[in-house]
Amino acid sequence: MVRFIALINDTDFNPRMERTAQLQFSLGEVWINPEYVISVREATGYKTLLQEGRLPAGLEDNHTFTTLVMSRGNVTETHVVVGSPKVVAVRLKNQEKQLLKG
Repeated sequence: MVRFIALINDTDFNPRMERTAQLQFSLGEVWINPEYVISVREATGYKTLLQEGRLPAGLEDNHTFTTLVMSRGNVTETHVVVGSPKVVAVRLKNQEKQLLKG
């Protein structure tokens, strides 16, 4: 398992006011199993949100974001994590397998 810092979308989407909803994000921790990752790509729209000041405090202007798409059978999950696609791919690839107990 690999630990990443993820952007969590906390926006309250009211169906009647979907277009006027104010985007709200927070930072959280997500543990990713590299065996389930099927796609790693740059999340370009988040760089704009960062420059506009819509993302949480604590992020610098030079941060980049990556979208991880995971598939577990019939369930597909998408996570936006902090880091460039190249750095994220290296961290996913370099995980050594080790015995948890034994």
